[in-house]
Amino acid sequence: MNKIKIFTFFVLTAAMVWVWGCGDDSTTGPSTPGGTPPTINMKVGAIYTFNIDSLGISGSVMKTSLKTINTYLSQGTFFNQPNAFQIYTETRDTNTNTTLATDTFFVRYDGGKFYQYGMLQLISPTIPASWDLVADFTLSQGTTFDIANNVPINIGTITGATANITGKIAVDTTFNTYGWGNIGVNCYRSEIVADILFSGFSLGKVYVDYYIGDADPSGNPSGMVRVKLRPVSLTVYSQSGVDQYIQRFQNHVD
Repeated sequence: MNKIKIFTFFVLTAAMVWVWGCGDDSTTGPSTPGGTPPTINMKVGAIYTFNIDSLGISGSVMKTSLKTINTYLSQGTFFNQPNAFQIYTETRDTNTNTTLATDTFFVRYDGGKFYQYGMLQLISPTIPASWDLVADFTLSQGTTFDIANNVPINIGTITGATANITGKIAVDTTFNTYGWGNIGVNCYRSEIVADILFSGFSLGKVYVDYYIGDADPSGNPSGMVRVKLRPVSLTVYSQSGVDQYIQRFQNHVD
């Protein structure tokens, strides 16, 4: 995902027209047994290019001229955690051939759990950055895990709301790249749900789907291969969604 941590959850959608494809082309594949983490083999030098679609509240899909390029720069200790990957990200408008944004973010896979540094700043930029859990492969598929509770969040003109955030590995799936070879990308969809609360009442839920590729087969791109913010429909706020999905990939530079 683009350096999520400097954007608010909803500004992110507007800034990217963004989240990480093609509509509903996902298909269910064989499931990994519960508690058996997959092999995720991210590599320095890997370059992933993503298309960006805007998802209408009505269910429409609008392709945009935006593309994001993620380059795995290095592997090492970042923010006190070893074996993390530093990823440089650039978002470009292909119509004007201009760079709209550049940044750097960090991910790691350790003990069957996938983390991103500062992921919760999607929800609120005031949350101190930390290694936030994105997917827990040590649990059986469909088992919910807690990410954070009582996270401050502003929705539209509403201030003082909070979010309880959970996740689960929803499915082992495959989607096809669009516009570049129609290649199948194998991945796991981690469904992240933010239950938005105000004065003890739920305003609704916001869903973000992280698709994490594994090394099955070995040439499959590992790590983040797609991120989708589903259209938001709360009692006090609505917002189009965004789908950022891998178009082509180079796993490493020999």
